[in-house]
Amino acid sequence: MPRRGGSYWNNANKRARSRVINYLFDASVAIEFYKPKATYSSKEEYERSRDIRIYVSKQKIENDAMLFIPSFCIAEVRNILAKWYFRYKGIFRSQEHYKTVFNTFISHVRDRNFFYSYDLNRYHNLNTTLVTEIEHQTNTEFDASCLPVNTDKSIIEKKLKEKNPNDHIGRYYLSTFDILIIAMGMELKKITGEEVYLLTKDERLALISSKQDEFPKPLYWSKLQVENLPKKITENQEIPPDEKPEVPTSIN
Repeated sequence: MPRRGGSYWNNANKRARSRVINYLFDASVAIEFYKPKATYSSKEEYERSRDIRIYVSKQKIENDAMLFIPSFCIAEVRNILAKWYFRYKGIFRSQEHYKTVFNTFISHVRDRNFFYSYDLNRYHNLNTTLVTEIEHQTNTEFDASCLPVNTDKSIIEKKLKEKNPNDHIGRYYLSTFDILIIAMGMELKKITGEEVYLLTKDERLALISSKQDEFPKPLYWSKLQVENLPKKITENQEIPPDEKPEVPTSIN
């Protein structure tokens, strides 16, 4: 039996009855809670991110939500912060600024202070079977380029760029870690008996995660607004249809 240490698992049934909102973060959204203003492309982008972060943080502080992050995404966030500091100039104001942000993140994942570090187990690996079947049959590079299966990748790449100079073949694949994130969300739904909301900036991850009821419900960050976020649900109450989040139907 997998190790499920910590008070969260011990109180899983109690939490299920109280309808706690379960968020599952990938690294692309977890980093939003720590990225400096210099990384935002506009004031509007920063303010939208800020408002969502405040709302979700308030849900967490008031014990209305659990914020899960796969343990391997912790390493991804640490790597992104280090890359911004060591490879780029002007993102962090100083070494002290970088260390403060870095240590704040570490404190938030230590002892479940903010994020709950969600460890990989054998059931997640088993769950990947369904995810991979959907992944490799949905909006593939062959669909996007209108070219037959087994066409050389260089020809596909050229065709994609003829349609859209910013397109590339990598947009039509999930990484193995992305597949595991969906699989971990599947298991979390089974454990809690509740919906799990996947917060991601990866358009394909949101697309694939929207394809099966067993998968976590995607909240696609780039189109997300505060009013789209799930609210605390009382027993026997459903989320109104107009509050269900928008997910991409295609990555084109």
